[in-house]
Amino acid sequence: MTLFRRKSIGEEVLGRVHRVAGAVTGHHPREAVGAAREYAGQAGTLASQAMGIAGRGVRRNMGLSIAIGASLGALATAYLLARRHARLHDEPDEHDPTRQRPTNSSGDALDGSGEDNPIPGETGLY
Repeated sequence: MTLFRRKSIGEEVLGRVHRVAGAVTGHHPREAVGAAREYAGQAGTLASQAMGIAGRGVRRNMGLSIAIGASLGALATAYLLARRHARLHDEPDEHDPTRQRPTNSSGDALDGSGEDNPIPGETGLY
């Protein structure tokens, strides 16, 4: 966490320098970018402090750490199962020449394509 804290403090100082330099020279875009960097650095410092406090709280409370671990495991499992389901059950390709379409009594496809269902073994090439 020290690395992130140092990076946040450095970003904040650099942003303050850019903001002041932009204000002194009257260069408003540089001032705006400097202010944004300064606030991003402050946000990073606050996030680092919050993670430190949360980490201490989790270490003190065993039940909370088990609940957090179980919820993260459930999220990872759901994500992996959704990816597996998407990989195994791909959507039918509407341009596949061998797919079977619902037809009327004369054999024309009902999906409005005006095509007939292919006969198995027939490629459509002459």
